[in-house]
Amino acid sequence: QTNLAATNHNTNKAGRLAQSSAMRFSNPTMALALSAVAFMTPKPIGAVNFVIIQPDDLHFYEAWSPPPYLPWDPNGRYPGEDFPGTSTLPWINKLRESGLYMTQAYAASPKCGTSRYSTVTGRYASRSSEGRKKAIRSGVTDPSDVSIGNTKLKDDRSVVDGNDCSENNLAQVFKNNDYVTGMVGKWHLSKTANLGDTVEAVKAEIESCGFMDVEAMYPDNFQDFDTWSSNIDHNMEYVAYKAVEFIEENANNDFFLYVNPTAPHSPDVLTAMSKDCRITVDGDFRSTMSTGWSVEGMTKEFGDDCMLYRANVRERAQSTSTHDLGSIWVDDAVGAIYKALERTSQLDDTVILFQLDHGKAGKDEIWEGGIRIPQFIHYPNGFGTASRTWDGMVSTIDVGPTFLDYAGISESNPHMYPMDGRSWKNAIDNILGSGDDWKANRCLFFESSEERSVRCGCDKYFQLSSSSPEKAEAAANGWPGWNTNTAEALVDLCDTSGNYVVADLSVTSPEAVNIIASEPQKAFELSGLLQCHLDKTKADVAPTYFECGGNTATPPPTPATLPPTPAPSLRGTTINPTNPPEEDTTPPIVHFFNTEAGTYLTTNTPVFHVWASDDSSIRSVKFQLRDPSGNIRNQVNGDLAEVSIDHEKWASPQMTLDESGEWAWRARVTDNSAARNQFLMPWVHFHFLGGDSPVAAAVGIIRAEIEELINGNNALRPKFLRLGFHDCVGGCDGCVNMDNGDNAGLDVPIDALVPIVEKYAHNAHITAAIGSTISRADIWALATLAGVDLAAGGAPSDVTWSMTHIGRVDCSGADAAGKGGPDPELPSPNLNTHELLDFFEQNFGFSSDETVAIMGAHSIGAAQRQNSGFDGPHGWVNNPNQLSNGYYDMIIGGSVDPTNFWDLIHAPQWTQETIENSNLDAPSRIQWFHQKTPDS
Repeated sequence: QTNLAATNHNTNKAGRLAQSSAMRFSNPTMALALSAVAFMTPKPIGAVNFVIIQPDDLHFYEAWSPPPYLPWDPNGRYPGEDFPGTSTLPWINKLRESGLYMTQAYAASPKCGTSRYSTVTGRYASRSSEGRKKAIRSGVTDPSDVSIGNTKLKDDRSVVDGNDCSENNLAQVFKNNDYVTGMVGKWHLSKTANLGDTVEAVKAEIESCGFMDVEAMYPDNFQDFDTWSSNIDHNMEYVAYKAVEFIEENANNDFFLYVNPTAPHSPDVLTAMSKDCRITVDGDFRSTMSTGWSVEGMTKEFGDDCMLYRANVRERAQSTSTHDLGSIWVDDAVGAIYKALERTSQLDDTVILFQLDHGKAGKDEIWEGGIRIPQFIHYPNGFGTASRTWDGMVSTIDVGPTFLDYAGISESNPHMYPMDGRSWKNAIDNILGSGDDWKANRCLFFESSEERSVRCGCDKYFQLSSSSPEKAEAAANGWPGWNTNTAEALVDLCDTSGNYVVADLSVTSPEAVNIIASEPQKAFELSGLLQCHLDKTKADVAPTYFECGGNTATPPPTPATLPPTPAPSLRGTTINPTNPPEEDTTPPIVHFFNTEAGTYLTTNTPVFHVWASDDSSIRSVKFQLRDPSGNIRNQVNGDLAEVSIDHEKWASPQMTLDESGEWAWRARVTDNSAARNQFLMPWVHFHFLGGDSPVAAAVGIIRAEIEELINGNNALRPKFLRLGFHDCVGGCDGCVNMDNGDNAGLDVPIDALVPIVEKYAHNAHITAAIGSTISRADIWALATLAGVDLAAGGAPSDVTWSMTHIGRVDCSGADAAGKGGPDPELPSPNLNTHELLDFFEQNFGFSSDETVAIMGAHSIGAAQRQNSGFDGPHGWVNNPNQLSNGYYDMIIGGSVDPTNFWDLIHAPQWTQETIENSNLDAPSRIQWFHQKTPDS
């Protein structure tokens, strides 16, 4: 057995370590046999970056016509709004005037959080794992409640395809395809209360969802986040500063950046502007900064003085309104991002998508005023800088598939997942046509609370709940065809020429007229399309992905969420076909050293090598590391290490590994041809076992994966605890005989651990690195400790469940999972107190106190209430996820202070009787009764 050095187990850090993939790779300088050579494939220059800017509650200005109308306006027209004060919002308009303006863009759901969910996933908000779980539990699934509280980017393994955070979002796909991913500003997609209402915890969860760099992050609306200081407020200078910092730091990397300005949403922007900008959501920097944040286009022109800059914003707004001030503030931040891309020579290769999170008014409602949004796309290398418009109907669900299409990440990519949206890349690339097909023949669906609607061409159909705000407003205004009992409605959004109606003083909003009575066949067809959408997004059925078309709920034969033929990747150098290079640009064949996959390193300064087996020499090699948290470290130049007749070998400098976990390295090679061919190695994975004890580091990595498993399924906490007890009766040997009825149910924790056992038990590479073997029995013991550790949330700080040694020997006679082998006798349920104490003393060396504690551990888990003598909310325990003294406290009467002697001695009166169960074919039992009365 090998003793472990004391380790301060850090679950947050360990959780980050567990996010890595299963591939392993070692230091190529280690004296290990060369087992394979991988040939590098060229990755040409000219990658595409992606930026989404989605401000909170910005208005739909009249200049961005045709804006949606508001049917509840007394005049029946959209209350046109000019830009604030003397500002023309020049930077937002620059994106529109030198890019592509989607004239019929929609939010799939008109709420802050639900709109953001559809943007980052490419899915309707009703697909949310969290929402589907809640719908199933409540029994309200047709339709489910699409709300901010139900729509979170969170995994839930109780539903099919419930991997919203770990797999099914843009950040994860980009990250797994070698992009650096970042998020700045408002998030709104976490259950902050479940994370202790701390910025750090929410940030860690966002990072686990694929965003590698999370800065200036506002977890929720200000009023919903309980732990903030009153000094924390809107701070657009800091949000812009962090967005610019991300862009500058990743000038040499492909990246995806999601920017969510908090303004002009409440609270009051004027009040926010009176506060010191050095007070941020990430801390108070007044003691370390003499001026504010230096942001070109904002504070830099005012000597980095935030107050002088904000005075200028107020001057331009000529108003104290939150919306006017906030819009200019956001526009300046857009300008700062634009300038940073321009300054770092990335502007032409970056797709910037600007969109609102919902319409100007009718927030939470599926009127056109709530769901129609401005959407501007700026991408000079994609479609020039001339102002263009496209009339096809697009939605926030289309952002994901379109971005991945431009990145050349096709459906065959192993990290892709099905989406509801479709890419519009090929449609607009068709000489940037009018989008007639997307306008006339496409159907889009909209969701809010239990309201649903569908728009197909000019026709829009509503299904409304009993508490529908839309029909309440319509009935109150006396609009034709609407009343308080209206369950469905049909409106025609176009004029007689088929053009979208922009209501004015003389034209009534078409949504104010319900024509369902005169168009029953059309209503029937659209109701069928909406039913198709409801069926495929129903919370309690397995998700399916296809576009509903025609009056049917049957999917097409070959469902697809992206174009069947993926567009060519834009990650390449554009070569003018009329002027190709004159010389031969055939690249050299480049190889890299590759030892057997799965090696674990104990040195923190490895050196890596690449070489070319061709007469064409290498011009330069840059090496790069990715750490266990997914952060990509800066590139470093390699040196020519060896030259022979048939190859050149290049070596990295010593690369520093500063934390345990799964790392990866790669190299970017440039040859000496006139074309300067470039090759980017795929990431090569390896583990680093750092710290004073490599053994402890290896155990920490395994424990992190076990904890991730438990956090995904809380029921495993007591099951792992029970597995450890049953395994250790007769010796902790990693075996449980499932033919013994006392072991019934232990197949669940055993099966849950099989992937971890297969990965780490008797792993030759781990053994070579640490000099000891980690067995299945060790992993089972570790799972037991992890289960107790996560259950005992209220344990004193000096109480730990650390692994003190490894080297347990697995039994013989069991299968690979650990089922089978010896069958030691377990304690009888009929033991009296003395026999029970003797059993634990003989088998485990437990004292009486320790035996009482282990029996009390049975208070974790939810027993069936009908089988218990107690009637708590979970049967006989107060909290099925926490190991505590609550069970004993309940027995003695629920004392206020269990450490108080006088509380303890005033326990209620209990009596004891023998209950005869022979007629039930079950053993008789002693039953305790609390203050039993004669007639009970």
